[in-house]
Amino acid sequence: MKLTAKARIAVTALADIAAYGGLGPVSLADIGSRHRMSVPFLEQTFGKLRKAGLVESRRGAGGGYVLAHPAKAITVASVVRAIDEEIRSTACRPGAAKGCTGTSAHCLTHGLWHDLDRMIEGYLEGVTLADIADGVKVVTDA
Repeated sequence: MKLTAKARIAVTALADIAAYGGLGPVSLADIGSRHRMSVPFLEQTFGKLRKAGLVESRRGAGGGYVLAHPAKAITVASVVRAIDEEIRSTACRPGAAKGCTGTSAHCLTHGLWHDLDRMIEGYLEGVTLADIADGVKVVTDA
């Protein structure tokens, strides 16, 4: 199971705003510089994040981006969803006529991978940008 670069960049960038945005808007150039990220790629990513209502842009000198909601109200899962990423470790698409085996049937381990996806989703729903920005190590009882 691997999240895409888009998802990782979006989460890192918004956590950066949560950590460094207390004094005002954060520029994409500053985010890119701190995390070695391409500003053009950040611009594409922030278009989706803005459309999803997670960030707002501020124009002018000292402009940049601010979170549209408190950092404690934005979950990692909501950021991943905002950039149209899905957490899926099964080989089949949800709702598709064909399952993992290429037929209408699912493979023997389909339930295992499906349950893993739900656990990952649940975990990401429980972690907020504030958790990341505050440096809180999130631990679950496993």
